[in-house]
Amino acid sequence: MKSRGVTVFLAAVVALAACGQDKIEVRHGETADYNHGALLTAVDSFVAAGRTPAAYADLAATATKLRAGMDRTVANETELKLLVLALAPVESVHGRPMQQQIDALALTVWPTLLAPVFEFEGLVDRRDERDTAKLPLPSERPNAYLTRLCGGPLAGDCKEVVPEMQGTVVAALATRRATERVRNAIADCTLCSSDPLWHEAIRSWEALDRNSNATITDVHQQADPDNWPVAGSASEIDPRLPEADVNETGELVIAGQHYTTPQRVAALRDLRCDGPAIALHLRPEVPLAQVRALLSDARRSGATRVAVVARQPQYPWDRRVYWIADGVGTHTGLRPTDSLQLLLHAVDAVSGPGSIARVD
Repeated sequence: MKSRGVTVFLAAVVALAACGQDKIEVRHGETADYNHGALLTAVDSFVAAGRTPAAYADLAATATKLRAGMDRTVANETELKLLVLALAPVESVHGRPMQQQIDALALTVWPTLLAPVFEFEGLVDRRDERDTAKLPLPSERPNAYLTRLCGGPLAGDCKEVVPEMQGTVVAALATRRATERVRNAIADCTLCSSDPLWHEAIRSWEALDRNSNATITDVHQQADPDNWPVAGSASEIDPRLPEADVNETGELVIAGQHYTTPQRVAALRDLRCDGPAIALHLRPEVPLAQVRALLSDARRSGATRVAVVARQPQYPWDRRVYWIADGVGTHTGLRPTDSLQLLLHAVDAVSGPGSIARVD
């Protein structure tokens, strides 16, 4: 069944195409439509292609090529069309895992939503280099695109976010930007004020915006690189082991499920799934006494190797790991009340990659 937003945008396309026919100007016996006809053809192609994210990227690219021949009215209509038509591809993947949304939208729809308002060429004196940098590079992969965005034109919004969670933040930014733009575009459209379909399009974007931004503050807090120990010279490339988070109360968090201390051994046994090694995400200030208790539970679960996830100290905060154990490894002479970060710094000072940090 088609979502309500998709139905709205189909009806809106028909309405806008109809009222757009009044924009043709006749001069000296010649019909000049300022690329309006070409725009409608591009919209028809988008609809015929199934309103997919890839088809939207083609539509946006065509609109950009046509801009130089547009007048102010056609450019304003293009802005409205691009925003309403973006509802279908965005809603088609809404609710899916974030990586699937990134794969579908990062290089196709989000660049247009994050871009400046689509304006008449005569109003654009000089384009900001940061806006140009928001466009995907040739052969750029979706996640690499997000990493570049957050390290460049969107640095103020997501540079202090670890790469695994940048998609959530950029999706929220694109949705918020689209919601603001569609409100303004419809407010500036004199023929739209009496048609409820346009206001339904606003409500559809607002619903997406509420959903995307409802927990964005929590996401920023969880994705802060300071939540991980800083990686140094004794760390290794992350081997991507089965991983559990340990929250501030000592609960294990695995795939969103919380496990209290009595449940930890069974949860870690399920996590490793017959593998010998697991990784733990521990905050840098965790005392070594707590780390040792976790190591004991890991050993009881059958794990023979335990890694701690750390982060490089510079953007893009690449993941690294340290191997830790109780009773074996590099002895540092630290106390149970000392922090995990202090242990890792001590190991960096006396050992190299692959060393085991001993937790006493």
